[in-house]
Amino acid sequence: MDVTNDELIQAVFQAEPEQKSRALRILQGEGIPLRIDEPLLLTMGEATRLLNTSRSTLWRILKAGRLEPVELYPGSRRLRYADVVALASGEEVSRG
Repeated sequence: MDVTNDELIQAVFQAEPEQKSRALRILQGEGIPLRIDEPLLLTMGEATRLLNTSRSTLWRILKAGRLEPVELYPGSRRLRYADVVALASGEEVSRG
């Protein structure tokens, strides 16, 4: 989406104070857990490749509660990218 400078300036002036504050924090590099080009959710196959493990090992990780899947609809689960990266880095996965 291409935005002109005039449209950007108009949006800034029309934004609510909280929106302006949030935008300023983002511009200062605060509160951005992921790069924009990174996915929020991974399929099980993507997670196994990122963790360099087998599907059976991934299911054991899920059964042990080390990762919590997101159920999009019955039978369709995804994993949070940030959780998989944290697990791969040896960090404790935080639960929201």
